[in-house]
Amino acid sequence: MTKKNYHIFERLRFATCLTFISGFLNAFTFITQGGRFAGVQSGNVVYLAYYVANRNMKEAVAFLIPILFFVFGQWFTYLLKRFCIVHSIPWHLTSTLVMMGLVILDILLNPLVGHSFTIAVLAFVASIQVETFRNIHGLPYANVMMIGNVKNAAFLWFKGIIEKNAQLTRRRIHIFYAILTFMLGVVVATFSTQTFKEQALIVVLLPLIYMNVQLWLEKKLSNR
Repeated sequence: MTKKNYHIFERLRFATCLTFISGFLNAFTFITQGGRFAGVQSGNVVYLAYYVANRNMKEAVAFLIPILFFVFGQWFTYLLKRFCIVHSIPWHLTSTLVMMGLVILDILLNPLVGHSFTIAVLAFVASIQVETFRNIHGLPYANVMMIGNVKNAAFLWFKGIIEKNAQLTRRRIHIFYAILTFMLGVVVATFSTQTFKEQALIVVLLPLIYMNVQLWLEKKLSNR
């Protein structure tokens, strides 16, 4: 059986960079942005409803902000993808460059603006990420929220044992790595924010730079 040559953005090492970023950003915003999440919108919706029920509209609006900017991120990603396809621009590289640019903007403006700007930008970044990158080795996975990955890992693990299917086992391992690197991002964010506060966001630039370099190299090779 011929081994399929997947694009770099569908490979496991790329997926683990994405899940690390997501784990880091969600923990970072939870710790530094008043318990709000950049990507886990289920958590934001729960808190929004909780504060509305308690008639605390100031806190409710605070949790509405990341939800709205996650929505705006979906609109933006749709338009950006259409633009890239029409003009034959590498879509995944462009999207990742936008993500990195927004994170750099957040790092630079963090000391000057309030928390609402920071959480809005990072929710926007998370929205771009989840819409741009969807597959590992041609199969769907989640790189921003882990509920689907936990469900799929459990299901595929059990199904693989019952059916003695090695392919299902490999897919389960890929999802397991995604969950582990998400957790690693949370751990790194927790410790780095204790020392560097909001400037700990700089850590996210490392995987973003790596991803952009890999996408650029793949594009360069494909143009030869």
